[in-house]
Amino acid sequence: MRLLLLLGLLLGSAFTLAEGGQAVAPAKFDQKSALQFSQSVVGQQVGDYTLLDRNDRSIKLSSFRGKPLLVSFIYTGCSETCPATTQFLAKAVKYMQAALGADSFAVLTVGFNAPWDSPQAMRDFAARQNIKLPNWEFLSGDAVTMQNFTRDLGFSYAYSVTGFDHISQLTLIDQNGKIYRQIYGESFELPTMGEPLKKLVGSVQTQYPGWEGLRNRIRLFCTVYDPDTGAYRTDYLFFINLFFSVVIIYFFAAWIVRAWRNAPKRPPKINQVS
Repeated sequence: MRLLLLLGLLLGSAFTLAEGGQAVAPAKFDQKSALQFSQSVVGQQVGDYTLLDRNDRSIKLSSFRGKPLLVSFIYTGCSETCPATTQFLAKAVKYMQAALGADSFAVLTVGFNAPWDSPQAMRDFAARQNIKLPNWEFLSGDAVTMQNFTRDLGFSYAYSVTGFDHISQLTLIDQNGKIYRQIYGESFELPTMGEPLKKLVGSVQTQYPGWEGLRNRIRLFCTVYDPDTGAYRTDYLFFINLFFSVVIIYFFAAWIVRAWRNAPKRPPKINQVS
């Protein structure tokens, strides 16, 4: 039995079984069509799917509502692209958590190759990639769930002799569960993810009442990308300069008023009558 499972795992990435048990040859992957399909779902609502975490516990997608969500798809049998993409994403997430707060958004890595991407396989994949950042879950699901979930997120793939052909896609979902942005590539410039993510985080955190909302607005306004370091930093220089400018203008205006008040008054002219 174990031998059959192992054989299926090795061959499952190259062939799939059609209805009735007959093997289907690998399909050709059209990247242009995949990108068009990916973009076509932007703005659409994502369904509330039930997935499994690394400990085989059920978790509903709606439990992540209320804050932005990043979703990437991988298959655990991948030895190059998926690990490289995940490693780059880990660096980007680490930078953005430092800039925006670890609790300001969540991250999901989902294994689409059901049933091989099981909770155990996802746990092993996360361990191999040494992902220990907070609010990052590794999820899996049954074949039907994965088929529907990947379709909702505009992610397509095709079997190949080496595994799967697919685009490297990172989906940004807003706090209401709608697809906000698709980000492509095994690597990308950090602002490609950082700017839309900052905007979504801001739309949540600036709605807080009172001083907390104002403080978040100021902090997010001052969170800027530094191309020299390749990371985001909080720069309050604008408000510091604004403060000193206001102080200087105030004292200059006060000096003008004081000088005007202390200036000698001219005696009124007296019209002489001849």
